[in-house]
Amino acid sequence: MRVKVAEHAALFYQGGAVVWDDYLHHRQFAISETAELLCRKFTEFTDVDQLLAPLGDEDRAALRKVLDELVTAGVLLVEGSPQHDAERRMLAGWGAWGASARHFHFASRTLADAPYQGPDEHDALLDAKLTREPPPAPFRAFGGRAVRLPALPEHPDWASNGLLDVLLARRTTREFGPGAVDVGRVGELLAVLGGPSPVRSRIGRTGTVFKTSPSGGGRHPVELYAHTRGVDGLADGWHHYDGLAHALEPLGVVWSPAELVAAAGDQEWVGQAPLVLAYTAVLERTRWRYDTSRAYRVVQMDVGHLSQTAYLVATAMGFGIGFTAALRDELVEEALGCDAYHEVVLGMSAVGPLPQ
Repeated sequence: MRVKVAEHAALFYQGGAVVWDDYLHHRQFAISETAELLCRKFTEFTDVDQLLAPLGDEDRAALRKVLDELVTAGVLLVEGSPQHDAERRMLAGWGAWGASARHFHFASRTLADAPYQGPDEHDALLDAKLTREPPPAPFRAFGGRAVRLPALPEHPDWASNGLLDVLLARRTTREFGPGAVDVGRVGELLAVLGGPSPVRSRIGRTGTVFKTSPSGGGRHPVELYAHTRGVDGLADGWHHYDGLAHALEPLGVVWSPAELVAAAGDQEWVGQAPLVLAYTAVLERTRWRYDTSRAYRVVQMDVGHLSQTAYLVATAMGFGIGFTAALRDELVEEALGCDAYHEVVLGMSAVGPLPQ
């Protein structure tokens, strides 16, 4: 019998134990030190009998027992078995993206027997949670000086464009023309993206809020930051958008075009834009309501919804816009003051005049 260690799993240490995390089948269990050391002998298919042959009868029998248990547990795969064939198919589809991508996907993939709560049960659990753990605030404010932005008009001039016309006109712009972005347009864009919906502005008791883009459970974990250059009435540099106050809070960090380019994975077009929006996510907002790993997928979807709204509004305003997730997260985190364990960087939109 030839066996090797399964590649659809990871090891981690927890509470003094070595835990085998089989993310493909959603199983976690502790393994012994002997089992862990044995696994290192089977990084490639190896004949069990040949490996154990030099040992004495007692040692060979003891190790053979451990190896049989590891095969039964799926830690070791038998060459040519159905489990081996299934892993080969998985690696053929996901191998090029590396272990981290497939771990994220399959660990947050729901299986056929996944339990789901009904709405009444879920609401009852949230009611109980409210008594012991208040929800995180749906809007963030730094508390320093802020620049109030012009209010969103009831009927903005750009809103007269037909939806289909805007959808068909939408393009990713990677070149911007000369000129600035008016502070009024900045305020209108941010209000539509990050402010509460003017037709349903009440914040729910669990911290849910309605905005123009959908969000899982109405949690809206995405925070907006704006880097401005040459916008009248606004200092150059990074600002945080307080959606509840409709104001920009200067962070005191001014980036050169070269620094914007470096943070955006060396994409020159991002450095040309007079307005760059950075999207982060306050994970606790979503985690407070949904405490399963799959909710992290929902956070990624949220920024997709929001960036599409940014695309459509900017297009309706007559601006060029492009989104990118090819970032050097650490540079953005340092500029925005994000704690990467609680507020994660998701992407950027660059906005500016269309090229002539």
